[in-house]
Amino acid sequence: ESFIRSNRELVLLFESSFAEGLGDAACGLEGSTDAGGLAAASTACQGLHQSVAAASSFLPAQTLERATRSLAELEASIRAKKEQIAPKKKFSFKARDKLAPALPPPSVLDTPPVSVPTAPTPAPAGPRGHDGAEVRGRRGETIIVAPPRGSGGDMALSDLVDCDITLLEGVAALWVDKLVRCRVVSLPIAGAVHITGCEGCAFHVASRQIRIHQTARTNFYLHAGSHPIIEACSGLRFAPYSKAADVAEEMYTAAGLAKDGNLWNSVDDFLWLRAQQSPNWQVLPEAERVAHDTAWPTAAKVP
Repeated sequence: ESFIRSNRELVLLFESSFAEGLGDAACGLEGSTDAGGLAAASTACQGLHQSVAAASSFLPAQTLERATRSLAELEASIRAKKEQIAPKKKFSFKARDKLAPALPPPSVLDTPPVSVPTAPTPAPAGPRGHDGAEVRGRRGETIIVAPPRGSGGDMALSDLVDCDITLLEGVAALWVDKLVRCRVVSLPIAGAVHITGCEGCAFHVASRQIRIHQTARTNFYLHAGSHPIIEACSGLRFAPYSKAADVAEEMYTAAGLAKDGNLWNSVDDFLWLRAQQSPNWQVLPEAERVAHDTAWPTAAKVP
């Protein structure tokens, strides 16, 4: 009985804090007239996503669904405000500007060369907002992992170099921080995916919410239930989730996804306010997409 009472208190505390944060974000967005206000609303939205992911282990399904829907509405409002304050393109007869050299795309092998220190210094703590299991500080390893019992389903990957990571069933939320030349392949994830500070990687993930920060020259193969969001990124390329044929429809349903509904190419760059396409991402050409046809492992194996 004490556990039930404690759990109810946690839910009530979350609902109160979430409602206050959502209201503040909405009010701030309504009064914003420039990029600064839009960035502040985006940061607040990111914080709310992290709160939902951290509380997903104890929230009732109805509360979690309501919070997810509210965040989707807030993100739609941010997109609408972005279009409203974006500067309109002016027509003129001036000479065409000289084109800047294009950013070189990642290689066909999906792991472009990236210079990294020979001895990376591990971060003092795991990814922000994460409170579950973590794989950290590995180099040149093959890792097959699933969240252990009692972790709430949260999974974090941080400070990995030249690693091949497979995430099995049971991940409720994924936090990724500072990966270099890594490949991450995952079964559908029930909660949010937060990716920060990665370079030269390839991600194959399916999730309702995908947010990417400060990441460069990386390919994403996504099954997204909402618009993927990027911030302070460059050289990103997107394609549909390449493992879709190998994943049972029940796994999509369990993660709150529709197998035939994928917004992988509806990317929102929150720091790009112009009406034109953001230069920070593009669709990955079909000829350069890498298919991973290996069967899913049946058990976790962490070296």
